Amino acid sequence: MTMGFHCTDCVFGEFKKNEATGAYQGCCSRGYILTDPKNCESPANRFADEPERLVPTIDPFGKEYLRKSNICERFVSPKDLPNAR
Repeated sequence: MTMGFHCTDCVFGEFKKNEATGAYQGCCSRGYILTDPKNCESPANRFADEPERLVPTIDPFGKEYLRKSNICERFVSPKDLPNAR
């Protein structure tokens, strides 16, 4: 796991663990497709041993997302929400 923010830290990311396989799958309510960029095999790349490995690879318009970090520019931390305490 790398340091810094990940989609797992964003309010728009949601992650579930498949109890049978132990692998995580993630989704972004902003429309980004989260995959493991080190795995080129689809649909296997949509699952990872650690949720932090899942990053945006397809943007909401279906185009390749050329990211410069593990998160998109629309990242929002829970502490950044207006009603955060």
